[in-house]
Amino acid sequence: MAEILIVDDNALACEAISLVLESAGYAVRQAHRVAEAEQAVAVRLPDLAIVDLSMPDGNGVDLIRRLHQDHPDLPIILYSGYFAPEDNSEKRASAMDGIVAVFKKPLRNADLLAAIERALG
Repeated sequence: MAEILIVDDNALACEAISLVLESAGYAVRQAHRVAEAEQAVAVRLPDLAIVDLSMPDGNGVDLIRRLHQDHPDLPIILYSGYFAPEDNSEKRASAMDGIVAVFKKPLRNADLLAAIERALG
């Protein structure tokens, strides 16, 4: 069973995605802060990460860049309720190497599941 780490400071969004993924047969862990996500990955590397851009203790792009640097084979899905102009910066572009899909909230469950299936192939 593949394990997916959801990184989002919105607990309700994490729970909603968790229910969808668990119903599809995935094991799910949640992190609500960048520091929690880094600790969760250090304890056990997930098969895939779903990362929100806006976090209270950091930036999702920075997290993605570090995850990709330390774990280049980890597939990452980026999602956010908005994409601010600064998110199109060079920093975001450098993090794109680790991203297998980008979604704007709200997510369509079928699209998310299809992207996960392709990534875990």
